[in-house]
Amino acid sequence: MPPLGTRGRLEASELPSDPTLPGLTLLGHPVQLVETLSRPLTHWLGPDSRLIDSRAHVRRLSPGKRCSVELELVVDRDSGGPPESRRLLGKVYREDRGAVVYETLGDLRRHGFGAGRFVVPRPLAYLPDHHLLLVTWAEGESLSSLFLGHADVSQHIAGAAEWLLRLHHCGARTGRRYSFPGHLQTLASWKELLTEAHPADEPLLADLLARFEERGKELPGLTPRPTHRDFTPEHVVVHGDQFTGLDFDEFCQYDPRFDVAHFGAHLRFLGLKHFGTLNHFDWLADRFLACYEAGGGDLSREGLSLYQAIAYFKLCRFVALVERPQGWTHILPELLNEARRLL
Repeated sequence: MPPLGTRGRLEASELPSDPTLPGLTLLGHPVQLVETLSRPLTHWLGPDSRLIDSRAHVRRLSPGKRCSVELELVVDRDSGGPPESRRLLGKVYREDRGAVVYETLGDLRRHGFGAGRFVVPRPLAYLPDHHLLLVTWAEGESLSSLFLGHADVSQHIAGAAEWLLRLHHCGARTGRRYSFPGHLQTLASWKELLTEAHPADEPLLADLLARFEERGKELPGLTPRPTHRDFTPEHVVVHGDQFTGLDFDEFCQYDPRFDVAHFGAHLRFLGLKHFGTLNHFDWLADRFLACYEAGGGDLSREGLSLYQAIAYFKLCRFVALVERPQGWTHILPELLNEARRLL
């Protein structure tokens, strides 16, 4: 990230236009932002410190759901010396989902993710009037950046597998109890949206949904465990030997195999986007599975292939309805065909 002061403030006119996220308005008013943040951050700032300035930078917008912002803060100390720069991650939500994520992060930190090699960000405050969640900034590089940078990532992929395995066995009880029928309902709604965006794929989309339902009947009895449900290389940050898991908006009690399958699908999608082939990172996906299983992870190959197919279906939604990267009409058939192959 550029040093504090090398980027201008986010002006009100530069804010994303999303009436479902009224909390965004606060970010374009620096004086009000400083006043709003000062009290809930008192403990984190320290007894002899005060917030004197702030800048907000939009990191990611999910229209109608949430917006992630980087908050650069200028802190003055009563003891003297030059002002200190700090940063936080802020997330503005449509409703009170941020309050749930705040509780989730606190619970996970109490179940082994508060310090050491495998952690989650510390939740600092939730401001209900603005639906704004504040958490500590995760220093380091995302796994996806490391993979694309051609670094020696063999140990990084092993660390990601261990982080996930620890999550699945940590015993945290927060989060809603999710079910496969509920998952199918979500997929059915996405199928309708995808059909509108790409009508030619309607027969394949309908076939996939029917196969998901049929294969789901073969799943063994589910013992719900803590499940990230959006675990990707982008949501793991590496700093030295420390691994920080990010983005717990979808966290629930579900089948942990979905996380394993989801990570592998996103790893292969990374290869498709940047190198033109789903197979580019196969060796990393295989190592991830091997490390997870060697650590005691329970993987039935039948259930894993079903969840992998579902993860590709979910990626179709992301490609066609959310991100729409260059060449998305060519990427979409690749993902749909891979989902079909797995079933």
